[in-house]
Amino acid sequence: MNERSAPATVWLRRLYTHPATGTLVAMDSTRRTFEAGLRRYLLTRDTGICRTPWCDAPARHLDHIHDHADGGPTNDTNGQGLCVRCNHTKQLPGFTAATILTRQPGAPHTVRITTPTGHTYTSHAPPLLPGQGRRAVSAEVTTSMASTRRVRSA
Repeated sequence: MNERSAPATVWLRRLYTHPATGTLVAMDSTRRTFEAGLRRYLLTRDTGICRTPWCDAPARHLDHIHDHADGGPTNDTNGQGLCVRCNHTKQLPGFTAATILTRQPGAPHTVRITTPTGHTYTSHAPPLLPGQGRRAVSAEVTTSMASTRRVRSA
């Protein structure tokens, strides 16, 4: 077979840029796993710490916020770093998670977590600059974080 009759190999990946600045903001992936650059990006954005608001364990799993099996894409918006326990807990009946999309440029990646009891927590990706605080967390429930920590340690 000569070079002219060899089948063509095509590799395509969609890259998305910010319309005003041209900055790369996302890329397409048909894979289920977060690999290479996307993996490094997610671990850097989440500072290698579990994104669940009440957990500070090291992130060992990269999780699809909207499950891949249910059509969730493998991209930076739908990914988050979780510890092993929180990732397995998220799969239990009654737990839900959703990405909160904002139109504000520079807004942190935000995930809303709802527990089987109906409590809702919001997790923001921490700032990467020193002195900006490790994590901004707001609980949209009447239960305080202190009582949550007491229950966990009991």
